[in-house]
Amino acid sequence: MKLLRWAYRNYLMVIMITFPVFVFAQNEQGRESHDSNETYESDGDQRVYITGLSDFCFGAFYPGRYGGTIDLSKDGMRSADGSVVLLSSELNPSAAVFEIRCPSYTMLNVMIDEHIEMRNASGDEMICEPINNSSNNLVSPNNAEGGFLYSIGGRLVVPEFEVVTPGEYKGRFNVFIVLE
Repeated sequence: MKLLRWAYRNYLMVIMITFPVFVFAQNEQGRESHDSNETYESDGDQRVYITGLSDFCFGAFYPGRYGGTIDLSKDGMRSADGSVVLLSSELNPSAAVFEIRCPSYTMLNVMIDEHIEMRNASGDEMICEPINNSSNNLVSPNNAEGGFLYSIGGRLVVPEFEVVTPGEYKGRFNVFIVLE
């Protein structure tokens, strides 16, 4: 019985969510995109650079009998509902954080995929919904040429215990920046 309890506890602690972000910049002249953490778009002297600094990480958790959701704020704070239990581990939860560099006082529209499909090595799936608490339309601050930070939180939909398999779930999402 003691051996079973030990295996059960380790089984519960290996669920974690992390995934890379692919970023794009766009203006009326066209789009340039790369599968890297930095991209830019040029329109004469108007250049927009976006660099991914931090990927989403929902940390370790136990889905519980009925599942639920995990909300991750743009500041990296998480909360759960349903039967989801948040666990402490060496994984620090973090929101997706980007550095945007562009001319000061440029009107930008930041667009994010609405749903992110994440899979583990077994092919099991969970869905993340990015939550952008900031306005999608913004004006870059003074000295934006030196860069400013833009954060995105998320909501992870966690299935019940019988459906979800422990492991690392990975996925991709896109961020588009349109110059207005």
